[in-house]
Amino acid sequence: MFVSLIMPTIGRAEDVDILMSGLVVQTYADFELIVLDQNDDDRLLPIIEKYKDRLNIKYIKSDKKGLSYNRNLGLDNAVGEIIGFPDDDCEYNADTVEKVVNFFKENEDCKIYSCRSMDRNMVDSFLKMYDDEREITRDNVLFTAISITMFFRFEDKSYHRFDERLGAGAEFGSGEDVDYVLELLSRGYKGRYFGGDIIYHPEKKHVKSKAKAVRDFNYGRGFGAMCKKEVIYRRHYKFITHISYRVIRNIGGIVLNKNRDYHTASMKGRIQGFFGYKELKKK
Repeated sequence: MFVSLIMPTIGRAEDVDILMSGLVVQTYADFELIVLDQNDDDRLLPIIEKYKDRLNIKYIKSDKKGLSYNRNLGLDNAVGEIIGFPDDDCEYNADTVEKVVNFFKENEDCKIYSCRSMDRNMVDSFLKMYDDEREITRDNVLFTAISITMFFRFEDKSYHRFDERLGAGAEFGSGEDVDYVLELLSRGYKGRYFGGDIIYHPEKKHVKSKAKAVRDFNYGRGFGAMCKKEVIYRRHYKFITHISYRVIRNIGGIVLNKNRDYHTASMKGRIQGFFGYKELKKK
């Protein structure tokens, strides 16, 4: 089974080098790495040159910034029947790709594989994910699937595409990865989560700054928009509990003065994202 790894990147070079150094030692080598370079300069070219003889790299200089747009551009150029979406600052274990391929070989009814994301100190990178193995469902997807841990099987090459209005660099600054999985689950696709398998990613630190406040607001907008799609457009009404719980937590954080700047920006974003997202009419 051939694997396509789609990696949009911007603003990083050393981290990309670390990712590629981990891909070189993969115990399963039948894969390609599709690099979508959104940088305005040529900082990645020395790294591409360094690994071009050791990795199957498709290098694409993208003329448009945006995570979901560039993942879709990667899908347009992918030939694998298994697709993964590593971040430009994550690290695979040497057997990560092999485990994914073996899973799909042994579970023909499944289209989705996911695992846990932690930093090198074994702290959850983004949020607390489950530490056991379980089916991925529309109710637990927030704790079983994030972009860097997701792999998908598409034998017929009719890839589902990311909502380009969601994700970093888009109108609603997050939620594209969970939205992607929720759409597949709503279509009847099955998936499995493995809490004992790890893909490494630096833990996100909370540092006060104006830029962080803007980012928290944008992430909140993405989360709100993703929740609206699931509740209103895919009619999974139970999902309303997820945004309700987080807004209530935001209110509690503001009242108790626990990281008030984060909670204020995040709450405003989540509410605006939920009420502001509207599906575009199909032509």
